[in-house]
Amino acid sequence: MAEKVIQLAPMLGLIDAPFMNAIAEVGGFDEIFAPYMLADERSMPKPQVLARRFSGISNRVNLVPQLLSNNADAFVAMANILNNLGYPKVNWNLGCPIKFVVSKNRGAALLRDLENLERLLDSTIGRLKPELSVKIRIGFSSPDEFPAIVEIFNKFKLNELIVHARTAEQQYGGEPYRQAFIESAGNSLNPIVYNGDIACAAEANISLPNLKGYMIGRGAIVNPHIGLQIKGLPTNSAPTFRQFATEITHWYCARNSLNRLKELWKYFAKALAKPDDIQAKLCHITNAEQVSVAVDEIFET
Repeated sequence: MAEKVIQLAPMLGLIDAPFMNAIAEVGGFDEIFAPYMLADERSMPKPQVLARRFSGISNRVNLVPQLLSNNADAFVAMANILNNLGYPKVNWNLGCPIKFVVSKNRGAALLRDLENLERLLDSTIGRLKPELSVKIRIGFSSPDEFPAIVEIFNKFKLNELIVHARTAEQQYGGEPYRQAFIESAGNSLNPIVYNGDIACAAEANISLPNLKGYMIGRGAIVNPHIGLQIKGLPTNSAPTFRQFATEITHWYCARNSLNRLKELWKYFAKALAKPDDIQAKLCHITNAEQVSVAVDEIFET
């Protein structure tokens, strides 16, 4: 059986260049998906602007840009610019459940009207230079929508279909519909990637002939070695969790990014003893430099 591909999810507001670079040093992730960029014909960025967006990312990162769009012309134009910049694959975000995205008929909103979605895909895919990866939800309101969604995508050739096994209405809470995913994902003519609450290697245990791999989100913040562990590779030569978290913490401290630090430490704390005490210690801090001192103390104790 071929080794499964392990992907890092595009967690907007949680990962960017320093996180990508640090987790690439740890290893185990075959692809890292960038948080989405809006593809809108009214504000199409120039190629040099797109190139600068990824300029701080290490060459060790196998980056997949992600686009958010409900406009075929804008998506094609931006995807083809990215291809010319050296990205052979782009991801279309058709799964974002955030209300302000859905209210503009983008992201997971497009799963509510499958006829319109099919027209959009049909007017897009034949004009693309890069390979197309698509990220969706298992449904907008119910996992019962998933079989019909699979049928729509079976009409098109994709690099992969990444399925977050929650509905859009669930946002990021509640249990993923793992069984509903298993029951219908095998009918996909495109390679399938599972996404949804994989926190340890033992949970990457789905057996489907067309399963390409797993996309890991918040579980990779708590356990950056999870990619290596799923592949059965040793972790003793990789940076430790302390090194990983400290490097990222110091990077943000140097840039006084207090809010980003606190958001990341909601997850980092879960990897350590007494996570509630750690969060209580950090939530009262009002200066990024103090976070760096507090984190050194946390690891010492």
